Amino acid sequence: MKIYIAYTGGTIGMVPSEQGLVPDVAFADHLAKQLNGFDELTHDFVIQSYPDLIDSSNAAPKDWTMIARDIDSKWQEFDAFIVLHGTDTMAYTAAALSFMFADSDKSIIVTGSQVPMFKARTDAMINVLGAISACEAFASEGSGHVGGVSLFFGGRLIKGDRAHKGHTSDWQAFSSPNCPERGLLGIDWCWQESSQAAPPMTVQIPEMAEDAVTILPVFPGVQAEHWQGLLNEKVKGAVLLSYGAGNAPDKNADLLALLKTATDRGVVVVNISQCGAGSVVAGAYAAGSALVEAGVTSGKDMTYEAAFAKLHFLIGLGLSSKVIRESF
Repeated sequence: MKIYIAYTGGTIGMVPSEQGLVPDVAFADHLAKQLNGFDELTHDFVIQSYPDLIDSSNAAPKDWTMIARDIDSKWQEFDAFIVLHGTDTMAYTAAALSFMFADSDKSIIVTGSQVPMFKARTDAMINVLGAISACEAFASEGSGHVGGVSLFFGGRLIKGDRAHKGHTSDWQAFSSPNCPERGLLGIDWCWQESSQAAPPMTVQIPEMAEDAVTILPVFPGVQAEHWQGLLNEKVKGAVLLSYGAGNAPDKNADLLALLKTATDRGVVVVNISQCGAGSVVAGAYAAGSALVEAGVTSGKDMTYEAAFAKLHFLIGLGLSSKVIRESF
């Protein structure tokens, strides 16, 4: 099997400097040496470090597009793809890739580490080897799945559009709050059964304007003035982070009027719960019904990372606000 590994940046390939941790320009060589040291790994690995490495806290939609185009340009040459990425925005990138390579018939696995590879106590090679193991399993169809975009971290293989970073310092930094993991890796794989046949693969890699989507936080005392700058004329989509099952202040007329004005001009506002797990239930409470009347769309049980990436993706495709709302 021929596996392409792209080092896009992030903690996994950093080394110490006088200014703190910085990306290691020789990381690809170091990783290749590590992998070549395992006799049981007989795959053909091509490891490429991006010329401009991305600190994931600086990652933007244009970087999702760049990574996707890199993978697409090498699609016929490789059997599987691993993207090494910083953890801060890894879930956003995994979600974006899952929309751009919908129902991928090859493995695309995003991973990284909490601790740099040069450290003695690091999770770097554990996660890289876990991602490789998942690629092997999918290639043999032993998992019951074929391909797809996933995030592997701390022994958990999570669907790309279901991952959420839930811990700053735990080895298992990512969770799948509303969907079973695709697989759990201990000594052996434990796979989630899947009886659904995958539809044909669709690849769409649109340009994504970085000012097209925003996030609207709900908090005690939130006022329309807090959101006015966020809902400027360039914005075409917004993720509304609501309370509980999808609630926000329904007695604040100015706040609701601001939302209604935005949705009337075509802004797609998607309601996502602030809670760590569970689903938005549109209209379950009066406070949620007011949002529905203001034109807000339920994001159901999506993570906010996936909703944010999906809005960027669909807006980038040039779809109408009506079609985008229906897709949620």
